[in-house]
Amino acid sequence: MWLLLLKFLTAHFLGDFVFQTKKMVQNKKNPVYFLAHITIHTVLLCLFLFNDNLWWAIILVVLSHALFDWLKLILVNKVKAPVLFLGDQLLHILTIIVVLIVFSTLRISFDFINQPEFWLILIAIILVTQVTAVLIRILLSPYQNHKKITPPNDTDQKVLFNAGKYIGILERLFIFGFVVANFWEGIGFLLAAKSIFRFGDLNNAKERHLTEYVLIGTFLSFGCAILVGLIFNYVLHNLL
Repeated sequence: MWLLLLKFLTAHFLGDFVFQTKKMVQNKKNPVYFLAHITIHTVLLCLFLFNDNLWWAIILVVLSHALFDWLKLILVNKVKAPVLFLGDQLLHILTIIVVLIVFSTLRISFDFINQPEFWLILIAIILVTQVTAVLIRILLSPYQNHKKITPPNDTDQKVLFNAGKYIGILERLFIFGFVVANFWEGIGFLLAAKSIFRFGDLNNAKERHLTEYVLIGTFLSFGCAILVGLIFNYVLHNLL
């Protein structure tokens, strides 16, 4: 039953993100705080599912949650934080699904894989995130020597690793979503926001060639995302 899955997920997200304080996170190696966190999960599950006769499922979910959190504490200095966080959450959610499949009538259907809409969305995401990035890099290759900024007063400026790549992917995903939702105003807002933050820095750098390089890249990025969104809408509404 999907209602049971929603109850389990609600308890999980409340326990991990609402009722787990910053102090509890920072001191989770302390047995008292660790036990408090697990107790909160247990209480939430009991409150939400006391009438569903799934006590064995609750026990297994709580024990697995404690095990995964303990493993997370061991790996905290060995695995990158984003990978550890996503892996931890994925394990918790998969455990809930598996337990419900075993102890209830919940059945997960994969029929969506045979739907053309699924493959259309997958292709669009690949085009917007990866294919477009390669295309832009190739088109801008003649101008690669002009993308480096000369720091003012010859002082080094620290930048985030691969930040530009991820900013481009996120902005194209947003634009694709705006086009699919027919929310064209969102594209204007996104362009304005980027102009304020990005081009303000470029203006301070006083390097016209770099500004032109970024403008070309921005327009290519926006244009490709809009084009993919328009093609997606046309195929979805006229060909499928």
